[in-house]
Amino acid sequence: MSTQNPYDIWKEETEPDFDLRAFFLKYLRHWPWFVLSVIACGVAAWFYLRYSTPIYSVSATMLVKDEQKGMKGGGEIMEELGLSGASKLVENEIEVLRSRNLMEKVVDELNLTVSYWHIGRIRDAELHTASPIKVNAQDLTPFAYANDLHIEPLDSSYYNIRDMNNKLMGKFLYSAKINSPYGSFRVFRVTKFPKGMKPAEDKYIRVKFAPKEKVISGLIESLTTELLTQKSTVIKLAMENALPEKGKDILGKLLEEYAFTTLEDKNRESTNTLNFIEDRLKLITQELGDVEQDVEQYRRSAGVTDLSTEANLFLQKVKENDSKLNEVDIQLRVLDGVDRYLASNQVGNVSPGSLMVNDPVLTGYINQLSELELEREKMSRTTTANNPFLQTLETQQANLKAAIRENVKNQKNGLMVTRSTLGSLNNRLEGSISTLPTKERQFVAIKRQAGIKEDLYLLLLKKREETALSYASTVTDSRVVDNPYSSDDPVKPKKKIIALIALLIGLVIPAGVINLIDLLTNTVQSKKEIEKKTGLSVFGEIGVKPEEDKGEILDVNSRSFVSEQVRMIRSNLAYLFEGDAEKKEGGRTIMITSSAPGEGKSFVTSNIAASLGLLDKRVVILGLDLRKPSIHSYLGVSNKKGVSNYLIGRANEEEIVQGTAYQNVFLIPSGPMPPNPSELLTKHKLSELIEVLRQTFDYILLDTPPTTLVTDALIMAPLADVCFYVVRFNKSPKNLLDKLKEIKESGVFKSLNVIFNAVDYTKSSDYGYGYGYGYGYGTNIKKVGFVSRIVKRIKG
Repeated sequence: MSTQNPYDIWKEETEPDFDLRAFFLKYLRHWPWFVLSVIACGVAAWFYLRYSTPIYSVSATMLVKDEQKGMKGGGEIMEELGLSGASKLVENEIEVLRSRNLMEKVVDELNLTVSYWHIGRIRDAELHTASPIKVNAQDLTPFAYANDLHIEPLDSSYYNIRDMNNKLMGKFLYSAKINSPYGSFRVFRVTKFPKGMKPAEDKYIRVKFAPKEKVISGLIESLTTELLTQKSTVIKLAMENALPEKGKDILGKLLEEYAFTTLEDKNRESTNTLNFIEDRLKLITQELGDVEQDVEQYRRSAGVTDLSTEANLFLQKVKENDSKLNEVDIQLRVLDGVDRYLASNQVGNVSPGSLMVNDPVLTGYINQLSELELEREKMSRTTTANNPFLQTLETQQANLKAAIRENVKNQKNGLMVTRSTLGSLNNRLEGSISTLPTKERQFVAIKRQAGIKEDLYLLLLKKREETALSYASTVTDSRVVDNPYSSDDPVKPKKKIIALIALLIGLVIPAGVINLIDLLTNTVQSKKEIEKKTGLSVFGEIGVKPEEDKGEILDVNSRSFVSEQVRMIRSNLAYLFEGDAEKKEGGRTIMITSSAPGEGKSFVTSNIAASLGLLDKRVVILGLDLRKPSIHSYLGVSNKKGVSNYLIGRANEEEIVQGTAYQNVFLIPSGPMPPNPSELLTKHKLSELIEVLRQTFDYILLDTPPTTLVTDALIMAPLADVCFYVVRFNKSPKNLLDKLKEIKESGVFKSLNVIFNAVDYTKSSDYGYGYGYGYGYGTNIKKVGFVSRIVKRIKG
């Protein structure tokens, strides 16, 4: 059984799972790839930044008053009924700002369904307010949305229209209605431009039409609304646009429409009340004129100039009673208006007489209901019918309407009692008036009608002034803090981020290619790979044979890198035999084998033998690859007689040992190929031969066949003191390392060691860029990789 080398045990315990240096050296060897990839990605990034449309950020801020709006009267009663007052929630206003109704008004006001473009060589640029023309689209066809239109201004009166293929469609007069496959539209010449804006001087103006719904959806999607801080009521509006001025116009118009809509909602009640009062004033004015005309006419016809003291007293009492009856009638009409308002299901209908209600509780109810309806209208624009908050508002409205109906019913009952009492008083007064003379009684009746109309007229004038004052004092609950402004630099594309992405892609692409190549490569590429998969440390390495060494045997006197590696293996042999507890008298037996043909075991065997011979050590090589011998050709020896002859008893030791051209190196070739190589190698004659050779030679090198093809090497394992297993760089398959691991675990060899052969250090992942071997002083020093090229340039 083999014993594990102490160096292997120490290495397994101390070697980290991840070698950072090896990781970087793996990629650093291919630094030209990374340089070219980064340059290519950098150029691509430059072209992207050069020809992409820059996007700017446009922002604005507005302050919303978010306060609880309690009832102006009856607030405590409302709270007791469980009907909380409405409040202007900032979150609701944010949703209103993003509503489709509001954005539709912005689109219509700015005519955003039509855009004007400068035709560029690489990309088009939108003109917006710099366009010298304006198109007023009236009825467009689907063809217009799918195809652009080219307009060619000719002079101050005429222009040409061309289609997408630059085909002339006709010459037209500005402002004239055009009927075409695009639909009907008018083209106007723009003569006034914003301050500082120069009109575009393009020969052709490209006009693009877009569906209104698509434009609205796009603007809502691009608009962001958020609170600056959670505790503030300042809303920040922002959107991104290729034209900062266009973005400013959109945000400015949005804020303007929002303020107008808010005022319109708040003034709707006052407006309806004023309209109601104006209609009543027109009617009362006409009736009052007719009554005054009747008084004047009766005086002339009856010859009555004035009333007696008793008649004046009756008339004064009747006028006072009639004035009270008028007030009762007005209140009943107002209550009837409230009933009609409650019966209406249309959102936004406001009671026309709410400002004329005298009862503070009912006034509070109506104001509360109006505010709830405004909140519901805003919520319905942006939410679905199943929204919990919307359903809560509807529940509050239903409860409030029930409370208002109950209050109105009670007030009507009270007013009807008052009206009945006043009517009874009027009847008594009329009975007293009947005792007056006929002319005087008739005159009192006419004067009475005139007084009634006059009192009603004055009451309506008073209410109109009160309502107008309320209308004039209405202000919006929001104000603009910062007018729309744009960023100085584009927010898209961001140059630094694009450059960083280009750099990362430039690094990732070659790294991915390198990893893909490693993944697809099925041959051994590094010493670490051998050690990781087999658990064996690499005893020695032999690089690629120098060009000056034309034969298979290296110039052992050379100071080349590969020759030094062979000498290093020779020096380390002493340490292998030092700890050999089973050390025998005589020479040491070393077996050289591999996994597959062509891995260089015969090359390694012959060069180790030649190197040992220089130390005055007698070395003999046994060619035990009886099936496909090659060692004899390396050393220039005949293969007519060899091991096979000895094993079948047709030759003795002296006849098969042959000298070579190398000092102290002898060879016993394999000889003619026998029909049964494995059976011959199992005979005791082979062990007897080796024992004889031990007495004469210091080292016996066994050149055996590959282990994966035949079992010869494993059969001869007990005869070897040390086994060198040859693995060739970029030649030995990775899966055969599993076979080597099995051999190690089986313990068939006393001492199993790996020699990594034909290593190309410019391609091996174990050695990074700049690797070189600097031993020696002669001109045969072999530099590898980047350092070699630098040295050559310096010398040149």
